Amino acid sequence: MKASAAAYTKNILSTALRHCNVEGPNPTSLPGFAVVRREKTSKASPGMYTPCVCLVLQGEKQVWVGDKVYRYNPSSYLVSCLDIPAVAQVSVATVKEPFVCLKLELQASVVYEILEATLPAAVREKGDRGFYVEKVTPELAEAFIRLLNALDHENDTKVLAPAIVREIHYRLMGSRYGAKICELGMVGSKTQRIGKVVEQVRQNYAVPLRVPELAQIANMSPSAFHLHFRQVTNMSPLQYQKHIRLQEARRLLSIEASDAASVAYQVGYESPSQFSREYRRLFGQPPLRDMERLRNAAAQGAVVVAE
Repeated sequence: MKASAAAYTKNILSTALRHCNVEGPNPTSLPGFAVVRREKTSKASPGMYTPCVCLVLQGEKQVWVGDKVYRYNPSSYLVSCLDIPAVAQVSVATVKEPFVCLKLELQASVVYEILEATLPAAVREKGDRGFYVEKVTPELAEAFIRLLNALDHENDTKVLAPAIVREIHYRLMGSRYGAKICELGMVGSKTQRIGKVVEQVRQNYAVPLRVPELAQIANMSPSAFHLHFRQVTNMSPLQYQKHIRLQEARRLLSIEASDAASVAYQVGYESPSQFSREYRRLFGQPPLRDMERLRNAAAQGAVVVAE
């Protein structure tokens, strides 16, 4: 009889703890694969999810994307199919039982290779989600165990790990919402077209948003583009741009001795007062006060930005 997914994740935990000696993301010898450790709960903090799968082994995390909240723990995993702004919070963690999460980047090239060989027959629900939580299966958990074990030997990491990463992609593609991952490797798919727009907005966040031009990039009508963008990202194009602008403003303020007004203009705001209001709404404090808090926390070695 095959063990339950919960039993598998418990077995992975002892191995994973060997690869996360410090708080925060711990990169491994396999590019794109990290083990995240948090020894205490955190405040809700804005960040960016790139295409990845996150498997929690201990503790719990909740993520807000647009008007939806996603919770995941050892019984579930989270998938992001695009670069999506989100607000994340570690909600269950202690020093004795830290939050531990495996994070693996999703690769469009691997998805494409699998699609060339065979389209997973288990895809049951197409949906429109570019961000979702699903139950952990024993097969997926077992693959992650083998991936962690492959890190113990350099040759195993070089030879075996790529095949296991491919298997994990295949398992995800065969899940209930696997069609969204399949679209990562499908030229002209809705996810790929929205992904081109996302890249355009991220690179040109300070430029006024022109929906007709973005719709043209996606090869959609403006109304269809607006609908599909919201379905995939859980937010409107304008909301997405606002998140990107504010996160970039926070980054600039943390590394430059600039005043809030000049940074506001730099990221595309025409009104410093509007910038200050929206910054406070997202980060909880006005720009300069937030920067003071971040610098004090950094000087004390505290983690203040969600990965």
